[in-house]
Amino acid sequence: MIITDYSMPGMTGFDLLREIKKSKYHKDVPVIIMSSENVPSRINRCLEEGAEEFFLKPVQLSDVKKLKPHLLKYGAKTVQHNISKRKAGSKENQSPNKARKTT
Repeated sequence: MIITDYSMPGMTGFDLLREIKKSKYHKDVPVIIMSSENVPSRINRCLEEGAEEFFLKPVQLSDVKKLKPHLLKYGAKTVQHNISKRKAGSKENQSPNKARKTT
């Protein structure tokens, strides 16, 4: 999960969001943007482009509780991806010409 501020030097949180969502490797990582400025058009644009949440500062405990489903969802995807990679890797490492010895 990536949690970022909207206002940063050099780029906005929206710019970062767009870069993440374009990335082959990071596009599924949940992105949370926060800002002390309540600008509805900015909030809507970030949510429409794929931000999971947009929090207004100061962040409240109720906001933090909204993160749990995103962590669980992404965590499950990551575990499944890693299992698939391991299975594919173990199949590649097995030689079809060698029989496994069992004792």
